[in-house]
Amino acid sequence: MHQELHEAPNPKRNPIIAALGVFDGVHLGHRQVLAQAVSLGACHVVTFSSETMTEKRGSAIRYIYHDEQRRRLLTECGAAAVYALPFGEIADLDGEHFCKDILRERLQIDCAVVGADYRFGKNASCGIRELQQFGKKYGFQVQVVPQLKDDSGKTISSSHIRFLLESGQIQMANQLLGADYQILAHIVSGQQIGSTKLNIPTANQAFEPWQCLPRRGVYASFSEINEEWVPSITNIGVRPTVNNSEVAVIAETHLLDWSGELNGTLLPVTLCQFIRPEKPFSSLDTLKEQIQRDIQVRKQLLPAESILHHFE
Repeated sequence: MHQELHEAPNPKRNPIIAALGVFDGVHLGHRQVLAQAVSLGACHVVTFSSETMTEKRGSAIRYIYHDEQRRRLLTECGAAAVYALPFGEIADLDGEHFCKDILRERLQIDCAVVGADYRFGKNASCGIRELQQFGKKYGFQVQVVPQLKDDSGKTISSSHIRFLLESGQIQMANQLLGADYQILAHIVSGQQIGSTKLNIPTANQAFEPWQCLPRRGVYASFSEINEEWVPSITNIGVRPTVNNSEVAVIAETHLLDWSGELNGTLLPVTLCQFIRPEKPFSSLDTLKEQIQRDIQVRKQLLPAESILHHFE
């Protein structure tokens, strides 16, 4: 996702509009900022690589999406360029040098578009007032987009969406994200228990160590194969029935009424509805019976139009 700042072609010299922020999850509030930037000219997103920032204000951070997922979503929202700077390169940069050296001299922006809570500079010491002051000094405009609130009047934020994901409130999280939460990872080989002993093959995907994890359990999902959304069912957890030791959380997805080879494939899987929490079973036979019941529940959630919502 990281691109050098001098690599943005703009032969027609359209106004360069910098959308500034972290954009974790690219939720509805972020999309409002991006839409404003896109409406003004060539939208260049300036952010940092979330994978290089593991702590914020002394606390560990769990990001919703990895950099490639953010890049895809930002591009779908109309970004002409995405610059994800390694956090170490900007952590000690004060606000004025960020505006002068990066925004004006290197990116040559005409305008910066930010959310009302935007902070920048070393130790997040600068806010909107300083950005407007530096904009006047170095020759770029600043537009501030008000914070977006949900139906209850609560500000839409990445931290709240993380809470919703971790507590299994996937439908509410999806509403605030503006698109179904998505797992995007290559399919990895597993223990083959699903295909050999349960006759229920699964596509297994690993999460990044620093990612926010949805609540462990079974979800109604859709998987994108050859530009088609295939109904599926996804279990997120550690497979307590077959694992006796501590293992990493993975996503196991069974595609309904589909067969084929997926190993090594980069598979988008969207989570649409929480079905039940993860739990251990006394035997593989009882596990198989429960999975079959889960599949029947999943089939009752069709047609796709009643659940699937992804960003167009």
